[in-house]
Amino acid sequence: MSDFSDLGVGLSGLEAAQVGLDTVGQNVANASTPGYVDERAQLGAVGSVQYPGFDQSASKLPGDGVEVEGILRLDNTYLQTRSYTEQGYQGALSAQQSGLQAVQQIFPEPSSNGISSQLTKFWQDWSTLASNPADGPTRSMLVEDATTLASSLNQASRSLATVGQQTLQELGATLQQVNTTASQVAALNQSILQGTAGRGTVGNASVNELEDQRDQLVSQLSSQLGLRVTYNNDGTVNIYAGSEALVWGNSSQQLSLSSSGPPYSLVWSNDGSSFQPTSGGLAGMLTTLNQYLPTYQQGLDQVAQSLMGSVNELMSTGYDLYGNPGAPFFLGTGASDIQVNPAVAADPGKIAAAASPVPAGSGATNEDGTVAAQVGELPNSSQVTLLEPAGGWASGGSASAWGTGSTTVTGTEADVAYNQLVSGIAQATASVNSQLTAQQAVTTNVNAALQSATGVNTDEELTNMVMYQNAYDASAKFISTVDATLQSLVQMVNG
Repeated sequence: MSDFSDLGVGLSGLEAAQVGLDTVGQNVANASTPGYVDERAQLGAVGSVQYPGFDQSASKLPGDGVEVEGILRLDNTYLQTRSYTEQGYQGALSAQQSGLQAVQQIFPEPSSNGISSQLTKFWQDWSTLASNPADGPTRSMLVEDATTLASSLNQASRSLATVGQQTLQELGATLQQVNTTASQVAALNQSILQGTAGRGTVGNASVNELEDQRDQLVSQLSSQLGLRVTYNNDGTVNIYAGSEALVWGNSSQQLSLSSSGPPYSLVWSNDGSSFQPTSGGLAGMLTTLNQYLPTYQQGLDQVAQSLMGSVNELMSTGYDLYGNPGAPFFLGTGASDIQVNPAVAADPGKIAAAASPVPAGSGATNEDGTVAAQVGELPNSSQVTLLEPAGGWASGGSASAWGTGSTTVTGTEADVAYNQLVSGIAQATASVNSQLTAQQAVTTNVNAALQSATGVNTDEELTNMVMYQNAYDASAKFISTVDATLQSLVQMVNG
C-alpha cells in the first residue's frame, strides 16, 4: 500500500461513516412513522491489492479500505407473518362482534316494553277476557295489545333484514378495498423488482421504502382477509387466500360476492370458483350473513308461528260473541307479516272466547269464557299444540288456510321460544366478546414484538451516531496524518 492509496482508504472510511450517519438520521427522523422498518448501513472490507515494495509472496496484505454494500432493512419475516395471522383472527372477531351487537340492540331484554313484556300483557288480556267475555272494551284492549305485539315482531324482523343489508353493503365496500389494495401490492412488487434488479430507486422512493409501503398494505389486507404471505428472493411477495393467489409477483386477481345467498361466498375472478375465508373482517361479515342472521330470523319466525299456531288452534275449537265458529285470531307466515286477523280487528266480538255456541233461538250474547281462559294458560306450558295452515306456513296469510286442511303439531310455546332466541343471542355475543378480548391481547403482544424487532430504537441510534461520528473523526485524522507524511516526503525529495 502506498501513501497515496492510504488517502483512498481514509476517504472510504469518511464516506462509510457519512453513510452510517445518514442512515442514523433517517431512522431517527422516522422513529414515529407508521410501518417504517429500521435500517443499517451494511459495510464490507475492500480486499488487498499488490503494491510495489511488498513481498509478492506475502500471504497477508493490508486491505484497501471499506465500501458500503447497501442499506439493510432490519425486517423480521417470522414476526411479520405472525402479525398478519393474528390481525386476521382479530378482524374476523371484530366483524362478528359488530354484527351481534347490532342484533342485540333489536332485542333490548329485559325491558318494560320489549316483546317479552308484550307477550305477558297479551296473555293477561286473555285471562281478563275469560272473566268478562262480553265486555267490549276488554275485547278491544286485547286486539290493541295483540296488534302492538304483532307490530313489534314485524319491526324486529325488518330490523334483522336491515342488519343484513348493512352488512352486505359493508362487505361490498371492504371487497372493493381488498381488490384495490391487492392491485397496489402487485404494482409495488413490480417497482421493488425493478429496484433490486439494479436500476436503483424507483421514482423518489428507495427499495426499502417501497417494501415498507408494501408491508403496510399487506397488513391492512390481513385484517380484512385471512391470508398467507410467501417471500421471494427478488424482494417481492406472493399473497394467498385459501388455495388461490390473490397477488402473484406483479399480478393480482379480484374477488367478488356471490350473487345469491345466504349462504354467501366470495368468488375468484380467474376461474369463478367460490371461496369462504376463515379469518379477516370479510370472514366475520360472512359469518353474520350466513350463520347469525338466518338463525335469529328463524328463531323469531318460530316465536311468531308458535304464537299464531297456539292461539289459532284454540280459536278453532271456540265460538265468538255471536255464537259463530271461531275465526283465526292471527294471520301471517312468520314474524315479518304476523297480524291480527283484519275481520277480528274490525269487530272484536268475533274473538272466539267461548267453548259453546249461543243456545239456538236465544238472542243473548255468548258469555262463556272457557276458551279465553285456555289461551291465557298457554304460557304455563313449555310445549303447546299448534295449528298449521293448509299448504304450510307460506299460506298462513289467508284466513281460509287456517280452516279445512290445516293440521296440528306439537311445538315450543312462544315465550319459551323467545327466551331461547334472546338467550342464544346473548350467549353468542358474550362468547365473541370474550374471544375478541383474548385475541386483542395476543395481537398486541405480537405487534409489540414486531415493533421491538423492526422499529427504531432511539437509544440504539444515539449509540450508533457516536460510533459513526468517532469513525468519521478517526478517518479524518488518518487522512490528515497521511497528508502530513506526504508533505514531509515531498519536502525531503525536493530538498
